Amino acid sequence: MHSKNNPVSCAETEEQLLRFLCADGKDIAQRREICQRLRKYSWRDNDHGILFEAIGDLLARNSRTILEHLPAELTRRGFPDISCDALSAHSALNLDAALVLAEKLVRASH
Repeated sequence: MHSKNNPVSCAETEEQLLRFLCADGKDIAQRREICQRLRKYSWRDNDHGILFEAIGDLLARNSRTILEHLPAELTRRGFPDISCDALSAHSALNLDAALVLAEKLVRASH
């Protein structure tokens, strides 16, 4: 699926998973499970890695409205220019699909 020679596909998949993590309609425990799986992943897109760390911290604080707090969290971390606009798009992923994508990314990064 995603080889080291195909960074566009990896970046798209990263964004899909970040969108899943930000989706208010998704169960917070499911989002934490995806976060845990992605802890071992080396993010291809540096901004995605920064977003992931900020989202993970917000999830750890039981924040259900990630997108509402994400811009302020990014600013506190020194990254006010990273846009989170793309993450507000609807996430069509369910937990099973998100788990499969997360595992594929982790495997591809090793």
